[in-house]
Amino acid sequence: MNIPSNLKLAPSPQELIISLSPDAIPYHDLKLISEIDRQSIKVSRRSKYRDNIWDLSEEYPELRPADIKLSFKKITFGDGSNITDPEFANYLSLTKEYFYSLLVDPPASRPKWSTCCSSMRRGIKFLILFMQIQKIVRFSDLLDSDISNFLEWLAKIPHKDGKVITNRTLFSRVARLAWLYEQSHKLSDGLKINPFNNYHTENEWCKHAAHKVIPREHIGTIEMPDEVAKQLITCAISDLKIADTVFKLRKDLKIYKQQVSKKRSKTDNNIDLTNNSFPWYKYGISNGTQLKSLEARVSAAGYIIIAMFTGMRIHEVLNIKAGIKNNFITEDIKIDGGIKQLCFVISKTTKLEANATEYQWQTIPIVEKAIRAVEKILQYRHAKGNPYLFASYQTNNQATASKSMNGILKKYIKTHNITFDKKTWDLKSHQFRKKFARIMVRQGLGLKELQDQLKHYDIEMTKIYGDLNLYSELQKEKFTLSEELYEEFLGSHIPIIGGGSDEIQELRKQFLGMAKKDRKVFLNSLPKKALIEQTDDGLCMYRPKKSLCGGDKQNCRPADCNNSIIPAVGVTRNLQWRKQENERMLLFFKNHPLKVAHLTSRVEEIDKLLSQLNSVRAP
Repeated sequence: MNIPSNLKLAPSPQELIISLSPDAIPYHDLKLISEIDRQSIKVSRRSKYRDNIWDLSEEYPELRPADIKLSFKKITFGDGSNITDPEFANYLSLTKEYFYSLLVDPPASRPKWSTCCSSMRRGIKFLILFMQIQKIVRFSDLLDSDISNFLEWLAKIPHKDGKVITNRTLFSRVARLAWLYEQSHKLSDGLKINPFNNYHTENEWCKHAAHKVIPREHIGTIEMPDEVAKQLITCAISDLKIADTVFKLRKDLKIYKQQVSKKRSKTDNNIDLTNNSFPWYKYGISNGTQLKSLEARVSAAGYIIIAMFTGMRIHEVLNIKAGIKNNFITEDIKIDGGIKQLCFVISKTTKLEANATEYQWQTIPIVEKAIRAVEKILQYRHAKGNPYLFASYQTNNQATASKSMNGILKKYIKTHNITFDKKTWDLKSHQFRKKFARIMVRQGLGLKELQDQLKHYDIEMTKIYGDLNLYSELQKEKFTLSEELYEEFLGSHIPIIGGGSDEIQELRKQFLGMAKKDRKVFLNSLPKKALIEQTDDGLCMYRPKKSLCGGDKQNCRPADCNNSIIPAVGVTRNLQWRKQENERMLLFFKNHPLKVAHLTSRVEEIDKLLSQLNSVRAP
């Protein structure tokens, strides 16, 4: 799935620096600035570095104040004092410097400021408290033994409600602590030891140290098994066909009622013209109640298709408006000398936003069929002025309520007897969103693109989406996907180009000379060294230390980067077309030196790839 950058996220800290006045957030390397001079730095339009509350509400007007006001007073100690008290000035200095780095030079995942604010109540808070108890003054003074003692101490803090300490409890205590280590080289006094080095991730430590580990399937929304997803999709596609019958039935019923009304107006007799006189049998049902059941069945089928293939939240699906121009668009883009059509559902979201904001969700053509089917069966409600696709039957200006839709979905499961492990599956609307995320990761979709599609305000939410163990599970699936791709490349003679092609050729020689059992061991080791990620040009054997893009795929330079692999078959026309377009834009932007420099570099890149193509004699 090609996900365009159409998500209107709040500005990143770097965008903030550019968009504000020159003196609002000047970038400073605080290591070169004295403590006194730091105090006058403006961190936002409303706050300066010296303030104990950093207020970015003017920069993020669409968010709640609680999400973008950073209060250092939230770091408290056992006697009721807090970090802003004079005796803790050294801890306040360390903490401010750390959070300033998050604002102007954030970690690689580029978390939103709202996430940074919430992190104040988690890992950093407990670490400062531990340092105060142990009389440790600086982050750099923390030794391996101190970190071990800190984690052990953290795991022993009783639950505030007396409950057992679970992995989720511990995650709430250490969340975002890894940032402190990641930011250490940007600070005058940074943490020199990775707190989770022996466990690889925060999640692994949480599971290791917890008194009770709660499996992900027992927390929150249970994930939909593949078997259930297949049954739902199959049934939903079949049930969309019912829309034509329901539409014709409604049309005929309307005509019948009009005829009845005319007959009654022409006679004084009390004619018995009840619904039983209508020939329901012609449509395979016997009364109006069954008609409503058919409508609910098509509504459920439409919802299933839309949610399964967009990843939209339930309120986003229910916010879809009726009408061809209001809910679905297609765009034609040029790819490899041809035209490819992309499809988008239009709706609004209110997640983390004060006002509903319109977005587009990329999807596949069958979703339009689902939308049109729902429009057909509920056309009579839309005709009364209800603007929503899933129009409520109770009011003329509201969508079906979330609770009602969940009830319709549960009835749908029973109607089709959709089971798992010999039990009727307990379907909930949010399961579709999680299923979509897993399907997309299986297809190689990256975190940034998944964040865009799911409309997550912060990529940190995408990482732990739905549960703290989900990301690690998705990564395991990536290992499997990468292993399959490695086997495809290494076990074949497919001509390849790109900066990493020479390395793959050497690996091929090793692989083809191995016995079958040795090949399996060899393949198992490769994905752990480098996952294969999809890029616009081909594939990326992503290893950060060898990457030229710095983790940003928009800076991809496949001809020079040691990570890139591009199947050479069939790419000649694409590369030639791209070169032609870039040369055309060079003429158009000839008076813009920066654009000329960028386009020139892209042409040089393509020339290198074309040269490689000639060397492998690919078609």
